Amino acid sequence: MAKLPNGLVAAEVIVDGDCWIAVRYLGLGSSSFVARADSVEDALARGRQEGDAASLDPIVTRAFFSGLNGRSPQEVGDEHIWDVLRAWLSRDQECRLGDILAWRTAKTQTRSRAQVLSETAKLTMVRLALRALDAEEQQAAARERELASAAEEERRKHAYDEQRLADRLGALRSALGVEDEIGLDDTLDQKGLVSLAETALAEAMRADLPAPPDVSALFDRLGDLNTRRAAHVEDRQTTERDAERKRLEAEHLRSEASVGEIDITQGRIRVCTICRVSIDQVLAQGCGISLERCDVAAIKAEIEAKQKKAANLDQEAERAESEAKRIAAIITQIDQEIRIAEGQAKGADIALRAAQQAAANIQDRVYQARRLLDDARDVRQSSVTAAPAFLTTDDLDAARAQLEQGRKRAQQAIQTLEDRYRGIMSTWLPEGVDGAIKLDGKGLKVDAQFSGRGEVSTAALDSLKIVAFDLAALHLAVEEKADLPAFLIHDSPREADLDGTLYARLFRLVQCWEEEAGPPCFQYIITTTTAPPEELHNDQYVRLQMSSTPAEQRLFRMDL
Repeated sequence: MAKLPNGLVAAEVIVDGDCWIAVRYLGLGSSSFVARADSVEDALARGRQEGDAASLDPIVTRAFFSGLNGRSPQEVGDEHIWDVLRAWLSRDQECRLGDILAWRTAKTQTRSRAQVLSETAKLTMVRLALRALDAEEQQAAARERELASAAEEERRKHAYDEQRLADRLGALRSALGVEDEIGLDDTLDQKGLVSLAETALAEAMRADLPAPPDVSALFDRLGDLNTRRAAHVEDRQTTERDAERKRLEAEHLRSEASVGEIDITQGRIRVCTICRVSIDQVLAQGCGISLERCDVAAIKAEIEAKQKKAANLDQEAERAESEAKRIAAIITQIDQEIRIAEGQAKGADIALRAAQQAAANIQDRVYQARRLLDDARDVRQSSVTAAPAFLTTDDLDAARAQLEQGRKRAQQAIQTLEDRYRGIMSTWLPEGVDGAIKLDGKGLKVDAQFSGRGEVSTAALDSLKIVAFDLAALHLAVEEKADLPAFLIHDSPREADLDGTLYARLFRLVQCWEEEAGPPCFQYIITTTTAPPEELHNDQYVRLQMSSTPAEQRLFRMDL
């Protein structure tokens, strides 16, 4: 992007005789496109137009994989069929030809769906492409996965139920205080958990409920005493107020009677209430101040009457005070009775609460014992039905039998593939080689064995098997016995010290195909750091030659 912001990569792809040009821009801000044109130059001159596809995938899928639509695994989807199979036909060099299903390593940034597929999904795609998987087996496989999942869920549920049953048995034994060897039912030697729980319930129900004390009479008496006390308190207050009022009134009367007297040191002298002159002087000399004539006799009589009334009021006040004292004594007596009654009520309330708590404890023991018995019976019932039903077993066996039948039906296609594989191996490695391809419930296995060829390492043989397997699939594609384009890329297959002589035979093998086929009916692209055989080292076969130095001989002819 930095060095070639206006650069692009274009490829001519011939699909069923039609030339498609795929253009990918290296810089930012430009959209890639695919167009039908005769050459790259024509496509670039035309440029991207409205409606141009962004990818060749739909075009290739329609041409080669129409029979696979609707049959690809769910995690692949019809729109990713070519994306996944392209990963097979153009394995990452980083995968190191380690396995027939090792296509796209996570180290690359291809964003291919093959990077995240399960091994099962990839194997399904390979079998579909090789016509070694029919619809009936696919349906059986889906059914088998569904039933296996249900069986696993049933197994987990059964394991959970067993553990829960064991926990409940442990809780029962702990609650009943017995050892672990005690079972649910009775034996000749000892009672079981159910019988022990029944006995515990019977004992709990036989417990006598304590009789609560009768506190209603005590509280009634306490209420009556408080009512009487309140009445007496009110009477005492009324009497005390009456005595106080009479004392005050008597004091007022005596004050009025004493208005005509003046205390002097010589004794008491009576004076006129009007002019405040001594009565003796008024009687002897007459009053020279008041214009009214003083009725001395009437005044004296009035004073005597007030003094008498005041004396009567004092007596009444004394009687009222005595009555108040009597009432106070009654109140004191009632207070004592109230304290006694309150003490009795408090003791009775404590006894009542204790009786209620004791009754609640007994009821709780009965409830717990009943629950314990219910649990014991429920555990016994659960233990009867604890064995796993595994209702899906028969269906699962039937589905697996259908799968096995499907694999047997696929053996014809696998046998054809194996024949091509063995032919490639024997042509490539003629001295004592034997190869086989096996399809079973564990997957697709590719094998090869040498006799007397110790110079071929195990690692080299593993890589050789993958290359031969891919070439066998290419051979089926050429024969139109596989739903694949006759196209294959191998990126540096000389792995793990593969012998140079064996490596050269690979080129001669493919060249023989080309010569026997007449017009080229397949395309095999192979990159290599080892020069091909001399007869292939020409412009017809070597499309591009690069070197790390100098920079002009690199892919982009510069140091990026």
